[in-house]
Amino acid sequence: MPLDTIYLTRHGHRLSWTIDFRTGTYRAQFPTPTGNPADPALTSHGVRQSLELAEYIAGAEFHPKPSRVYSSPFYRCLQTIQPSVEELKRLSAGSGSSQQNGQIGPIDRHADLDVRIENGLGEWFGATDFFDHPAHPTPEIMSTHFPTLLTEASQAYKPLLIPSRRGETIAQLHNRVATALEGIIADIDSEVSALEAELPPDQRTSKSVLICAHAAPLIAMGRALTGRMPDDSSEEDFNVFTAGLSTFKRRGSSTSSAVQSGDHEQSSSEKPLAEGTTFIRASGSPPQWRNGRGVGGGWDCVANGDCSFLSGGAERGWHFDGEEAFNTGPMAPPSELPANVAVTKL
Repeated sequence: MPLDTIYLTRHGHRLSWTIDFRTGTYRAQFPTPTGNPADPALTSHGVRQSLELAEYIAGAEFHPKPSRVYSSPFYRCLQTIQPSVEELKRLSAGSGSSQQNGQIGPIDRHADLDVRIENGLGEWFGATDFFDHPAHPTPEIMSTHFPTLLTEASQAYKPLLIPSRRGETIAQLHNRVATALEGIIADIDSEVSALEAELPPDQRTSKSVLICAHAAPLIAMGRALTGRMPDDSSEEDFNVFTAGLSTFKRRGSSTSSAVQSGDHEQSSSEKPLAEGTTFIRASGSPPQWRNGRGVGGGWDCVANGDCSFLSGGAERGWHFDGEEAFNTGPMAPPSELPANVAVTKL
């Protein structure tokens, strides 16, 4: 059966960075594992959150277990899901002899638990017209840090798209993640269809995917999956607490979602995807996901930012608060006057 469950989780509590708005220079609070100032590691608290997330996902009550795993390319996301993926792989390897109804113990026998790095799920950086935001870490670099997650096979995965280093508007971010999600869902559906083509119906099992990303893209993902885009982007509709877990179930073919107030197709002279976006496997046009449609046929949120398994509960929620644009040009040093201001000598 096709993909029917999507789990979204945000990275755990991380270290910080700063940006000099005059120059566009990023500086890390502490040295980062990859040397990218916008790619910090988790704090010790974030590591604890990642372990608690893994215990929850690997638990007997959690079903269906993920059979595919996708992640933003940033270190903090891979570090967050590392314990979960390693535990799922352990469960799969340890129960390989007990196959029943398409399952290997609690894990689907067609599970591919090597992490696929999808740049289209990466961090949101606001639009700028005078500097480049930090580049995404590459799979080759990240495989040296996470060899148990990124095998040679998973490194062969080609991302759907790579966001522009000149950043994006909020609307462009939503279209970017909608484009990535549509491709991910189509990929998994195609893989599952091929794998289960010869199986009898009673051996075709529920399929799910775990996706780890960042606050802004995750809110946009919730909207792209459900097809609901509020008039005010700052509306707190989808919870994105650190290491929290949201669950989305695929709508049946006969299920429709009512158009919500505020749902509308994007109408603007602005390009739907940011200039400089690199399309590798995705088309240059985002899917029509608004008006309650949702990508991949539409999804319903059945668990919104669940943190019941975290000892610290819900922490560090986030919501949009207007554009994070840097379209002002580089600022002059404090000692300089603007070019159009005359100097009067007394």
